[in-house]
Amino acid sequence: MSNQTNRSTDGLKTKPERDSLAVALDAVNDRWSLHIVRALAFGASRYTEILRAVGAPRDVLAARLRKLAESGILQARSAENGKVAGYELTQKGKDLGQVILVLKRWGDTYSEDDVPRVNFIHDVCGQVFVAEVRCQACGRPVRSGELSFDQESSAC
Repeated sequence: MSNQTNRSTDGLKTKPERDSLAVALDAVNDRWSLHIVRALAFGASRYTEILRAVGAPRDVLAARLRKLAESGILQARSAENGKVAGYELTQKGKDLGQVILVLKRWGDTYSEDDVPRVNFIHDVCGQVFVAEVRCQACGRPVRSGELSFDQESSAC
């Protein structure tokens, strides 16, 4: 099947099957991956620390750690005896942290009032950091409904 936009039986346009957004979503498309990245970003590094922070079953956590390492999002640190001493985010994983900051803002906005919030302090200015998506070209914040899909760029 081509990567071009097709019409479904109800007349609605369907999105391309594979694009960079699909690749990004596939990297973290399970229940635990973003929680693991969050735990590592918050300072967990050893398997047991990640296990406590995430709460995933051991076999699931081990599989997700392998998947995230294969994807280049994290890497295992080896001890002198060759065993895994811990895990750390790669630059690719640290960049994924920016996505988590935007999700955090969404969670702050839409979670119940009794859910604790985590504030991040911007070390440069000392103020609470709030993530905002901005247009790289004009610098303005991007709001819901202000984007359209460029069908030309998705054609094969």
